[in-house]
Amino acid sequence: MFSTHDTDWATSAKGNEWRRINGVVLVVGRRNTDGKYWAMRDGNFLKDSFATESVAKKAAENGAWIDAALRELDGGEWEL
Repeated sequence: MFSTHDTDWATSAKGNEWRRINGVVLVVGRRNTDGKYWAMRDGNFLKDSFATESVAKKAAENGAWIDAALRELDGGEWEL
């Protein structure tokens, strides 16, 4: 089990940006094919691609906060 403490954005060994919020791992990277950015939350890619890294990060973060709020409302029993 991984730590649940929050982290700041950092660069991974593969060169992608990552962070953890409420135990959810977020990863953002750039596609070589078109230069757009993708975002991943706990191993699941977000459906959209993003024009900038900052927008991709914000989309991933917003989803992580929503997930945490839903878990709290459901007494911690809610899962993705």
